[in-house]
Amino acid sequence: MNFHNRNLIWLTKWVSSLVLIAGMALTAGNFYPLNMYMHLTGIIGWLVVALAWHDRSLIMLNGVAAFIFINGIIASLF
Repeated sequence: MNFHNRNLIWLTKWVSSLVLIAGMALTAGNFYPLNMYMHLTGIIGWLVVALAWHDRSLIMLNGVAAFIFINGIIASLF
């Protein structure tokens, strides 16, 4: 992984973490379904990081979390 990619992954990791924290704050404030979209955005960011790191446990965790949030978002639409 070259220097540019490492910086991009580093930035993705931190932005995704901040987005997840914002999603948690929205959940605490009962801002549904906006909290689901925020969580999904952060989870997808972390999934990208996990794939770049080849970290199977993070890939599994964030892949399952993305599936759960996508199902929740679809359920909220109908």
